[in-house]
This record gives sequence, C-alpha cells and structure tokens, in this order.
Amino acid sequence: MTVLMPYIPPNVYLLADNLDAALAAGEDIMKATLNWGTGADRDGAAIASKRAAQRTVLENVRTLEQVLVARVLKSRERSEEIAKRDPRFATVARLYNAGTAILIEAVSDFGDPASIDFENGGGAVAFLRTRGLLTEEAPGPADGQTLKFRDNFLVAGRIRLGTLLDLVAMYLDTLETHFDLFSDVATEPDLLPGEIDPDAVQLDPSSTGGIELDEPSAAAQEASDDCTEEDGAMSSDADSLRDALLEVRNLVALDQR
Repeated sequence: MTVLMPYIPPNVYLLADNLDAALAAGEDIMKATLNWGTGADRDGAAIASKRAAQRTVLENVRTLEQVLVARVLKSRERSEEIAKRDPRFATVARLYNAGTAILIEAVSDFGDPASIDFENGGGAVAFLRTRGLLTEEAPGPADGQTLKFRDNFLVAGRIRLGTLLDLVAMYLDTLETHFDLFSDVATEPDLLPGEIDPDAVQLDPSSTGGIELDEPSAAAQEASDDCTEEDGAMSSDADSLRDALLEVRNLVALDQR
C-alpha cells in the first residue's frame, strides 16, 4: 500500500546533492599528503621529479578546494530558494548562509591563476602559507618534511576546513530530518494543477440519499494520533539540530575574527 507523503521540492534534492559533494571534496582534501623536498642532493633529475610530485599534489588539493567552494556557493543559492518557500526552514537556511558568506570573495581569487601558479619557485610556498600550513615567519618547509591537510587547512585562506565540514554536515543532517529525503516508504506524487483529491471531497448531505456514513474506526483514529506524534517528534529533532547548527555557526564566527 502506498502512503501519501508531503511534497518535497526538487531544489531540496539539489541542495542535498551539493552538500554531499562538498563533504566528499573536503574529505578528499584531508586524505592528501605532501612530501616536501628541496633538492639538496643537487641532482637535476631528482629535483625535477620532486618538484613534479609536489606540484601534482598541490594542484589536486587546489582543484578539490575549488570544487568544495563551488558546491558550497551553489548550495547557498538553493538554500535561499528553500527558505523563501518554507518559512519553517528559513532560520536554519539563513544560519548556514551566514556561516558560509565568507567564501563568496574566494571566487575572484580562483579566477586569477597567476596568484596560485605552481610553475614558479614561490607559488607552492605561498599557497601553503595562505592555507595555514606554514607560519608567516617560516621561509618554507624543511627538506623531507611531510605536510598533511587536516582540519586546520584554511579553505581559500578564509575558513578552517574542519569547521566548514561540520557546518555542511550539520546542515545536511537538518535537511534530511526536516524533509525525510531518503525514506523507504513508497510515495505518490502530489496532485497536478486542476486535479481533485478524492479524499478531500465532501459529499452533499442531500446527495447521500439517506445513506449513513461510518464513523472512523478506533484503529484509524489511533493511526492519526501516531502521525501527529511523529510530526511533533520530527519538529523537535529539527529544533535540536538547528541549535547544534547555531553552535557551529558560532565557531565559524570565531574563526573569522
């Protein structure tokens, strides 16, 4: 038996897809490891090989970073659309948009390839420094040093990767709870414009011809009460996730100071 479920706008699924892709890109960044070599052995072939390996890792990280930022910015657009459609979700959506607003300025940086060109001598070091992997005082990584891209990696030089992923994950959890995106219950689409819901049709007493209508059974009444309790539980879960999202938003604010 199919069960009618509330209508879920397509842009909700698009938002969930963008959030999931952002999480995947961030997790891939955290898997990257850079083995730094200065070429102290003075072997030209060895120096070229090490530089090529370093450039490959950095280009991969930069690409993933751009994917992460692009997905977050696209999710902001979808989030604003949903906030206008569903006022109950507006507070959570605007909290998320406020926490990720700092990444809007990153678009102009990514549009200038000369600012992060790894073909020259200082490009790699500048990239590592702006991403928080090197201190301002350090001239560069030591020979043989291993650099790992973890929670403290600054995405676009603006926000910690760990904080951003926490914000995205919390928002995705809230979205799934609020809209019940991946339920196993079979659903039927909403009525198209002009269609009439047969369950909502009210019979004219004069047209029933004296037919007595059955009162709702006790089982049906109990099922209705259960649905009401489930709706209340879902609302409570969304509220608790909204509070948790607000806490993550505060962490973002601290990172931006």
